[in-house]
Amino acid sequence: MRIDLKIDFVAPPFAGHLFPLLQLSKSIRTEGYERLRFFSCPRMRQAVENVRGEFLPLLADKEAEVLDLLLGPQQIMYSAKGIVGIVNKTLDLMQQFSNELRDYWRADRPDLIIVDHISPFAGIVADELGIPWWTAINIPAHLEVRKGTPTCLGGWEPLDTVYGRCRDAAGRWFVRTVKKTVHRLFRKRLRALGLPNLYRADGSERVYSNDVILGFGIPEFYYQNEWPKAMHWIGPCPGDPSFLPPAPHYEKGKKHILVSLGTLVPWTKEHAKNVFREVARVLPEYVFHFTLGSDLKEPLRENNLHFFSYLPYTPESFRNYDVIVNHGGTGVLFTAMMAGVPQLIWPQDFDQPDNAARVNVHGLGLRTRGKPKDMTAKIIRILENDSYREVAEKFRRIIEQYHPGRAFVALLQERFPC
Repeated sequence: MRIDLKIDFVAPPFAGHLFPLLQLSKSIRTEGYERLRFFSCPRMRQAVENVRGEFLPLLADKEAEVLDLLLGPQQIMYSAKGIVGIVNKTLDLMQQFSNELRDYWRADRPDLIIVDHISPFAGIVADELGIPWWTAINIPAHLEVRKGTPTCLGGWEPLDTVYGRCRDAAGRWFVRTVKKTVHRLFRKRLRALGLPNLYRADGSERVYSNDVILGFGIPEFYYQNEWPKAMHWIGPCPGDPSFLPPAPHYEKGKKHILVSLGTLVPWTKEHAKNVFREVARVLPEYVFHFTLGSDLKEPLRENNLHFFSYLPYTPESFRNYDVIVNHGGTGVLFTAMMAGVPQLIWPQDFDQPDNAARVNVHGLGLRTRGKPKDMTAKIIRILENDSYREVAEKFRRIIEQYHPGRAFVALLQERFPC
């Protein structure tokens, strides 16, 4: 058993991508793994150092551009212009990103690199240098599957009929065709970055590790698809291990509803505030806690609607709520599941419509388009129907069977026995 492994983690400067890796690092430190380095933009330095990790900056002079890619003023997915724009901007940054990583690793070579799935060029550089690398994936939305219902098409639900199987096959073909088309459009730039082809000879996607893909989720939540052989579901690692904000006051004898729309959808926050002002007005007997993911000098209270900068994202905190309204991001979604609390999903972008569909299909909660009347009716429906809490409790018990740290250590011991 080698505990002297030098392991590097590469992630973009976004909570949902870096924090699972930080949680994982805390787990493996207890097993003696100490040589852990994290590569991201400078804004993540404090979070890394708070969990005793060594931080190495990437794209320090381009951090504002990186943040603008996903924290811009409008939706990105489901818009051809948005997708092409983000690809163009991303490729503008990736040459410098790759060069900086190449310089780091030539000077100080790690034994293993863990690459977040939206930083795939780190894996391409690792291949070039002959360094083993694994993919960490908290959103398997873009990972191709050979069977089952495809993703990134607005949140399809499974249909076990001839029509449904034909629809799914056409959808999988469409997603693959879009990927190939984007690759052709940018083939010169991608070839220069070490990605002349999207697929290996065995048909696997080159942007994901062909050895190990660490799935930060549970297959029971996803549809029964045929996953790549490299996929290892190790369980969710939500939350921020470096920061625990104070818990709010909970009013005795009242039902509490948490509202969280994450950090990657700033363009909808003001609209959402007005939506929940209306919902809270119609439901005065309930207490609403709305976490904004941005700095407030102090919490604001508008009758039964409370606004906070941040609230604890832990299962223990979430158990104080009767319904959790969220955007379907994997961090808040799995934390709610770990707490056994039903959810109302208001998807905004990226993989969120697919997660909303899964919550609806499994009976973990409902999905909404965000109209105040629909939101109000569905909150009441969830509260009055015990089946949603029963299903949420079932998934809580399923997640308890997963131990990400142990699973990761087992993989390390298997791949690096001595």
